[in-house]
Amino acid sequence: MPEIDGSGIAARTRTAWDVGGLARVPPAWIALAAAIGEVAIALALVRDVAGPVPVLAGHLALCLLIGLRAAQSAAHPGEASTLVHLMLWTFVAGPLGSLLVLGLAIFDQVLPRPVLDTDFGSWVEAEGALDPPSACGRLSRDLRNGRVRVGNASVIPALADVFTTGTKEAKFEALAIIGRRFDPALTHVIRAAIQDADPSVRVLASTVLAKLQTRFSRELIALEETAARAPTEATAWIALARARRAYAESGLTESLQARTEIEAARLAACRAVAADPHNPDACALLAEIDEVCGPPEESGPSERASSPRNSA
Repeated sequence: MPEIDGSGIAARTRTAWDVGGLARVPPAWIALAAAIGEVAIALALVRDVAGPVPVLAGHLALCLLIGLRAAQSAAHPGEASTLVHLMLWTFVAGPLGSLLVLGLAIFDQVLPRPVLDTDFGSWVEAEGALDPPSACGRLSRDLRNGRVRVGNASVIPALADVFTTGTKEAKFEALAIIGRRFDPALTHVIRAAIQDADPSVRVLASTVLAKLQTRFSRELIALEETAARAPTEATAWIALARARRAYAESGLTESLQARTEIEAARLAACRAVAADPHNPDACALLAEIDEVCGPPEESGPSERASSPRNSA
């Protein structure tokens, strides 16, 4: 059943190990108990107190118990690792393996462990601010200034060059990269792949293009549903306008559809301004889209009449 702390908040579910108190026993004590058990099993075999079969059964049962205890400690990687080593060494070397892991567990508890007072990111920032800077600080500064480069990056061909001189396998890999990490700057690469001489490359390029278009379409449908549920929320219309503008400028559509998408983006931006006329993001987005679509006068009298700017 769940444990309830003083504040009335449910803690984790208790297991049979917790009821027995075994979950609170540190690995060193478990290793000591395993070593004593293995020694007792070995003495029973040497003194003819038990036969080989009961001794082997007891040895396997002890290893199984240690393995179950390691599985129960999966939430604590360090403790689970020690118990897994204890199980393996006990299974292979018997009491000697248990004593070996016992010594390592005691040694690990005795050694002091360095503890960072701050998280790693704050530590890097502090190191970078030292005067004179340390090696870590110099590396952080070089990363910020763009002076660190990947080795042999100059010999890696551009994705567009792959479809000129690359092999079919390289073209497949390039298309897979574009599909996973699409950027509008890579649209011309997909267009080049669609016109490749290899039919299999053309088919894969068409498939990647269709999947990217589907991805944009699904995002637009979800944003439209969100905006429809909250028509007075400017943020929903801003997100829809930005998504439609991104799709129009992605190069994944024909020119007529791109024009339709940018007009739809302008309408969504107008809805955002109408919902919140003082929203700076909505006003700036509408101004940017107007630069692409042209001034509002080119959109027709009816649309000018419905524009928040003209109504204001």
